[in-house]
Amino acid sequence: MDLHETLAKLTRHPLFIEWHEKNKEYFLAHAFVMLDEANKNTWQIGFYNAEKEKMVTFILSDKVVQHTEEQEVLRSEADIQPLKPEEVTHSVEDALNTTKKCLEENYRGEKPIKEFFIIQHAEGHAMFNITYFTQSLKTINIKIYAKTGKIFKHSVQSLAEFG
Repeated sequence: MDLHETLAKLTRHPLFIEWHEKNKEYFLAHAFVMLDEANKNTWQIGFYNAEKEKMVTFILSDKVVQHTEEQEVLRSEADIQPLKPEEVTHSVEDALNTTKKCLEENYRGEKPIKEFFIIQHAEGHAMFNITYFTQSLKTINIKIYAKTGKIFKHSVQSLAEFG
């Protein structure tokens, strides 16, 4: 599971080449993976058009490459920034190992039942934004610099607080 290999597979695929020829104004915004058994080898690679404020997501698995239609984006205060793959030098596996150590050291009583990550450019740099849902109905979020692999922020929040 590697971002650079996944992007290479995508950008060589005829579906992407044809789409990209007609959509040069879109930029790479994120890479997302759910880490459950059914989805762990499926990447969702998002391309964003800032002028239209729309996203197109390419879904890559071992068997399929497809894309969504343009979709509205849930907006936050911050603008969506381009993700530059060259800024992602730390591997996904190393990032996940780092988060597991963080869980053991800081959230020992929590048992994760779902896990996903997104690689994105936010808060001024490329990052792994890794989230765990726990048995006790909490989310643990750990953010790691994509270049160095160092954790720069982690937090826990009860799902009841989201309402």
